[in-house]
Amino acid sequence: MIGCMLMTVVIAVAIYLGILLAPIYYANFNFESDVKTEVTRAGAHFIDDQMLTKNILDLARRNEIRITQENVSIERFAGQVHVTVEYSVPVDFVIFQRDLKFRVEESRFVGTL
Repeated sequence: MIGCMLMTVVIAVAIYLGILLAPIYYANFNFESDVKTEVTRAGAHFIDDQMLTKNILDLARRNEIRITQENVSIERFAGQVHVTVEYSVPVDFVIFQRDLKFRVEESRFVGTL
């Protein structure tokens, strides 16, 4: 009887965490994919840093991720463009609040697909 009740509580907690965390990780997955596509496009079409930053901020807004220009780092050297986006998402669990930290990194050679 106690094992059944404990299992029900564990399943309920797992469902709660899934409902709470799945949209955040799904948005991050889509954002990573979009950043990869954008950096590839930037390398192939020689897009400047300001336009690339604006495009990444637009992608974040579309995926409902709140970032600012300070979260986006763009470096160009050795014929490559390196983009790093670091951000955190606060998650309010019932007992405590925690920030989930994400880091999206992508690099491409300039002038290639």
